[in-house]
Amino acid sequence: MTCHQTVLQAAAAGWPPVTQCRVCHVDMAEVKFPSAGRKRVVPDFVNFSHVRHKRAAQCESCHPTERVALKMKFCVDCHKSEKAATVCNVCHELGQ
Repeated sequence: MTCHQTVLQAAAAGWPPVTQCRVCHVDMAEVKFPSAGRKRVVPDFVNFSHVRHKRAAQCESCHPTERVALKMKFCVDCHKSEKAATVCNVCHELGQ
């Protein structure tokens, strides 16, 4: 939350400047972030908000040290284990 300062107020976590990353990650090579600044992109038909998830989940739940595939099964399994809603329209706009 120190680096991704908009994570509690916005749907996207936001990216700090690479110089800020190097405060802790001193051996980090020059990084080229995607033009939109996002490393993980969910499809347009998925409604995802960091703000809504931050209430019940820790960052490491979806961002562990090893990379995980953010597929529907990953999300549904988490929703089930946390007793969160699993009806389609919680995450999807059904009109699309």
